Amino acid sequence: MQLKSTNDDKETSVALDTTELEASQTRETPTLTKEDKSFITSIYNACSGDTTALENTLTANLDTMHPRLVVALQLAAEKKEWKVEDTNNDDSEEFAKQMIKVGTSLQNILDTKLKDGRELLASLLNSGEIRKLDSIIGKSAKDGKLDMSFFTVLNMNIKDAALNNNEGETLSPTLAAGEGQPEIKGKEGEPTVGANRAQILQHIYTRCQEELEKNVPPGIGLLNKLLRTDIPSIRTNQLSHYLGPQTTSITSPDGKTIELGGSGKPLVSHTEFTDALSNAVDQIRTLEAAGGTDRLSATNLVENIRTIAKDARVVLVESFGEGSDIVNEFQRDLQPVFRPGSKVGS
Repeated sequence: MQLKSTNDDKETSVALDTTELEASQTRETPTLTKEDKSFITSIYNACSGDTTALENTLTANLDTMHPRLVVALQLAAEKKEWKVEDTNNDDSEEFAKQMIKVGTSLQNILDTKLKDGRELLASLLNSGEIRKLDSIIGKSAKDGKLDMSFFTVLNMNIKDAALNNNEGETLSPTLAAGEGQPEIKGKEGEPTVGANRAQILQHIYTRCQEELEKNVPPGIGLLNKLLRTDIPSIRTNQLSHYLGPQTTSITSPDGKTIELGGSGKPLVSHTEFTDALSNAVDQIRTLEAAGGTDRLSATNLVENIRTIAKDARVVLVESFGEGSDIVNEFQRDLQPVFRPGSKVGS
């Protein structure tokens, strides 16, 4: 499978030093929503206009910012002005000043702090084929390059691609040199089925997560794997494989028992998985309290984790029995996490 991008059957290339600012200059000025404007005013006032504080706040919120807002801030930074729709509003000049200040801080982040992440994503997208792509991801994980900078850029591009696919928008930022190809081509210019920009980015995200999971505690690695799995039957199989007792022997067709060795202990203990579930919920609620995500998104995430906990309980009951110590401990430890005083399976 080839990843090389084409445009009207001609190969295109973008230099690694291409900035998002240059990309934004070719776009029309987007219309901001009330939420966009409220976000700008809130972080500007919270940081009192301080550049360092603004950059830190923006970095923490980049994943949740709509591409429309990113482009608007880029334009404000480049033109050193922002023309608001309601010119009769007494606050229009103040908001324009906020847009320019915040936009300048954002541009500095994209061109400096996220430079390494942009360049790594560009090299992945320009790798040429899946095997080379996976090889680069593996090496990047070992070198510690799959950091916050990289995932911030990757998540922004995934959101950008999803919006373009679903809404037909064209105001989203490039965000990574060499990025933005409309369709991925296979050998001899033939389209590769389903290999569009969004799916290539999603493949990169999944592979990067898999590499990182090799170095995280077993419970967290399992939870991350389950959260990426949408098909219930596959998720149940994963839970059974990791939380259930391991097979120590098999019976051959002629009736002989073959010992496989091992202790039969689960690959992930129920306590390790409980800790992962509890920590994940705590992090989501902390992020919500800090304003890093909205209430609806936080609620949906917690409910997804609660569903996984319920599925895990079913697997533990099937593996160890309803009244077993493992099931009782699992229920008891998770009661205060989701709904105090109730069972996870209720």
